Amino acid sequence: MEERVDFTNDLARFTYHFLENHFGESPASLEIFNKPPFTLIHLQGFLMPSEKLLLQKDKSTYVMETRDLLMQSLKADFIQEFEKITNKKTVEFYADWNLENESGMFLAVSDQEVLPADFEWPAGTEAESVHEIIKLNSQRTQKLPDQINYFWLADNLLVIERQGILIDIEKQLIANGVMEELRLAKRPLEHRIIKLFNLQPYLNGTIKELYVDWDFKMDKGYMVLLMEKDN
Repeated sequence: MEERVDFTNDLARFTYHFLENHFGESPASLEIFNKPPFTLIHLQGFLMPSEKLLLQKDKSTYVMETRDLLMQSLKADFIQEFEKITNKKTVEFYADWNLENESGMFLAVSDQEVLPADFEWPAGTEAESVHEIIKLNSQRTQKLPDQINYFWLADNLLVIERQGILIDIEKQLIANGVMEELRLAKRPLEHRIIKLFNLQPYLNGTIKELYVDWDFKMDKGYMVLLMEKDN
């Protein structure tokens, strides 16, 4: 498929309608980052009244599970329309939510070739230090990945791809169909990276949002860091 040069307005319009139709509410705003092979949609102001009530009763796990399962059932429909709008073949799709910030992200990965030269580290960042912290956090939560790749979609948006991350017991749980429980268990472990390690000096900005999701069958996952630039 040939990529459309500018599809962001149509994609934003579709995403608003998609969420309103299937979740009952659309986000207050969204921002789209496109840098082949990645398209990331950042949602803000997205929390239903019923979910607010559940969160007040400490039912955040239930809300996350419901959203996850709904997105899994709707993923094929979203991808189908996404491909029509962008003229890009989507080979991977990820989603995650930050209920506290009332935000979320969709990450689509196309079949376009990755060109490392297009993802150079911005000035003021320290690649080696960030890499060491990502390795340490991965070892704490699962195992040292076989491969880690870094993709800056903007000066304040880093997408981290990790391949070969599952330990044997996780692979067996996945084979047994225990995937959503595994996803719910792994998320808070990944989020410990903000408390355990000080990434701020090496990213030249404060982490505003952190999202994670996995493709368990492919034994890979993505971590997304959205920064707020420090003065």
